[in-house]
Amino acid sequence: MITSTSFNRNPVRLLLCAAMAVTALAACDSPSPTAPAPAKDFHDTFAQDLGLWETFTEGNASAAITGGQLVITVAAPSSVGLSLCALNVSDFDLTVTTSQASGGAGNSLGAILRYTTPRNFYRFDVTGDGLWGFSRRQNNDWVRIVDLTQSSAINTGGGANLLRVTAHGSRFEFYANGALLGRATDTNETVGRVGLFAASFDDPNIQAAFDDITVSLP
Repeated sequence: MITSTSFNRNPVRLLLCAAMAVTALAACDSPSPTAPAPAKDFHDTFAQDLGLWETFTEGNASAAITGGQLVITVAAPSSVGLSLCALNVSDFDLTVTTSQASGGAGNSLGAILRYTTPRNFYRFDVTGDGLWGFSRRQNNDWVRIVDLTQSSAINTGGGANLLRVTAHGSRFEFYANGALLGRATDTNETVGRVGLFAASFDDPNIQAAFDDITVSLP
């Protein structure tokens, strides 16, 4: 599925995101894997497509399990391509190995958290130039919880990053390569699906690869 980007690095980007919001979200209602509450910890190496992740080719975005990775491609500016997992959780500890295979350093990738509808979920961003942020999609609007912030813990360019996010009630913690990036508190979404995404800003092209995702339950 595809939607509009969040963190706007300049006024032009802000206008692009606002213009795309309504039409992009209309594409998010495609069939999805069923998302039951898990009985145990979840791990996926993407060695094969087990039908647990949304894969698609939809306009200027696609998601496919290939070569032992989940690969998400976006070929339009100010857009987010995301793949949701058939996993519905409240409190969890998520880790995933990520890399940006192509695209500008200002683009981003990361994890979708507590997704309930195309209009309500959280998003943990890491950019190719070493920034991270946390936002909430709420009733068709983006709400910044943590602004994009520079961190030396994030490998830039095409370097791999081991990302981690923990969620316990309203409290969130974010890590890259074992280093704590920051913490946040938000009470809006309490349970929902997890997913992975790639996002373009001014540069219309990004391809992100994800591997070895683990979701541990308390």
